[in-house]
Parts: sequence; structure tokens; C-alpha cells
Amino acid sequence: MAAPKTTVWPLEPHTRAKHEILKRYLQAWTPILTLGGFPQVLYVDGFAGPGCYSKGEQGSPVIALHAALVQRVEIKAKVGFLFVEKDVERARVLQQILEGIQHPANFRVKVASGETFETAFADLLKRYSDKRKPLPPTFAFIDPFGWVGIPFSVVKTIMSYPSCEVLLTFMYEEVNRFIAHPDQGSNFDRFFGSHDWSNGIGIADARERNRFLHDLYLRQLRRSANVRYVRSFEMRNENDVTDYFLFYCTNSLKGLQKMKEAMWRVDESGEFKFSDATDPNQLVLFAKELHCDLLERQILTRFGGVETTVGEVEKFVLAETAFRETHYKVQVLRKLELSNPPGLFVLNPPEHRRPGTYADQAIQLRFAAMG
Repeated sequence: MAAPKTTVWPLEPHTRAKHEILKRYLQAWTPILTLGGFPQVLYVDGFAGPGCYSKGEQGSPVIALHAALVQRVEIKAKVGFLFVEKDVERARVLQQILEGIQHPANFRVKVASGETFETAFADLLKRYSDKRKPLPPTFAFIDPFGWVGIPFSVVKTIMSYPSCEVLLTFMYEEVNRFIAHPDQGSNFDRFFGSHDWSNGIGIADARERNRFLHDLYLRQLRRSANVRYVRSFEMRNENDVTDYFLFYCTNSLKGLQKMKEAMWRVDESGEFKFSDATDPNQLVLFAKELHCDLLERQILTRFGGVETTVGEVEKFVLAETAFRETHYKVQVLRKLELSNPPGLFVLNPPEHRRPGTYADQAIQLRFAAMG
């Protein structure tokens, strides 16, 4: 969508879906880290907005704060919230809303009014470098209306610190529309962290250009920023055209597990259309009805004809496919084991194990070779 010119604007359906993903993920992320021994965590919203929409719906800052407030177990660690909003009037509205939300003394809430995300984050880093302490575990939600103000170097810096994560909106529709604009070259250089984006200007086919720009940013995250786990999610508009990609970056397998859980559960009604777009050859639509034929092919391609364990299969599903760790046992392993002829053999079944169950991660498996 185009950048709104008003202080408050209507909530679009895909933004609502994105906020539902954010809420579900933060409800899991906050207790995992605060109860896991970290004395402090940070949530940074780089383009916070006014905190509400025209019909009173909650904006991302309020969603993030509430996600920490509704935890069943009391959070004793320090939780910092930095909400960055360049538009002063929107920042004022946000500040007013936040002042009306009570929170415990160990929650510190700050609105960076009139500042850019890049400047505010640089100031944040200075505070920790002066103390000679690393940046605490941080979740950065970077949700702009375009590509200006989110240089790749900042994303790379965030991901260089332990236990930090990024959820970034890659505004493909806007990037694609202005990719050949003569005044935007330096901005795109900073956004991609590379000049290779310019090779996309000459790609006439819309799908090819889509994949080229998506894959360039994905490659930069993996190779330049050294992010261990990156998944991208494609959001399509009412015309079934790519509106934007969500890029999730983490170095934690547990974080990846929780983000996938949030993505698969965000819209069980089927109202929204979005998919895992990380691998262009394995696009998976997030839908209420689960189809695991692709997952079965992926598992057999990886493990066909070899011996492995349930734990290794689960790690593969979680780290290298679009599917969740809950998808493979019944829909794939059980189906293969009980088929005739079987496509899966259990080599060391525990005593009293029922066929088609895989509770023990150490269970050894041998998959039939692919024909």
C-alpha cells in the first residue's frame, strides 16, 4: 500500500494478518527468553505508527506491549520497548495511547519521536557499547511503507548479536515499481547492501523479476549477514499479485519453530492468502486443509535409502522446509510405515510401541529408496 498521509488510517486485511503473526510469536518469544535466564530483553519497532487504526484496532506497539503483559507467569526480567516513529504527530498519538496502559516497573517503554529507525537504533547501540555490554536479546520488527530508512547494514548489525531476531517487511510492490527510478540508486544500494539489484531492471518477465529481487535479499541475509535460518512469507493482494514479503531472521531453531507455529495458525479460517516463499520450487500455501505430498517428497529426497532417526527427520522438517515439526509424523511417517508395501521401516522399535507412533526421537528409521 502507498504510505498514508493521515495520522491514523484504515487497517488493511493483510496488515491484520501480519499483526496476528506478530502477536502470536511475541507471546511465545517473551517468556522463552525472560524465563530462560536472560536478565533483559528488548523489542524494537522501527516504524511504529500511531499505535491504532481508524476504527480503533491496535497497532503493532500496543500488540507487542500486551503480548508481554498477558503472560501467565510473572516476568521479572527487564523488558525494554523502543517504538520509533519519525512522524511527530503519529508519535504523539502513540505516546498518549501507551501512557494509558499500565505496566510493571521492570517494563521500560520509550517512544523515539521524530527519529528515523537508523538513527534511533544507532543511539541504542551506543548506550550498550558505552557500558561494554552486548546488545541484549532483541526482536526488531521493521515494517516500513517503502525501502528508504532500512539499510541492510542495520539488519546485519542486529543479527550479529546473539539471540537477536528480525521480522522485516520487504515492500515488493513499491520496490518493483521504483526499481528503475534514476534518483533511487543509492537508496537501493543501501537497502540491499549490494548493487546487484540493478540487474533486475532489465528483467521484463514479472515473475522472474519477483524471484530475482526476493532471492537477492534472501541471499544477502544468508551470506552477508550470516543468518542461520531465514524464511520468507509472500503476502498477495486482492488481485493475486505480490504485495510484500515478510522475512524472518533468526539463529535459533526454537525461534524458527515458534514463528512457523504462528504462521500456520494465523488464519485457520482461510481468509488470507499467503505462502512460504523461501524456495521458489517448493511454494507452500498456508491453508486450513493441510496437504503434505510435498513434504513427503522432500523427506524421501533427503532420506530415501538411508538410515536416520526421528530426531534428524524433525530437524530437517523444521530447518529446511516450510512445514512445522507437528506435520511429518502422522501425515508422512505413519503413512509410509503402514502403506503396502511399506516405504518406511523402524529398526529399533521401543518395547510396546504401537506402529505409526514416533514419540522417541532416538527411534531409528530406514526409508525405502526413491524409485
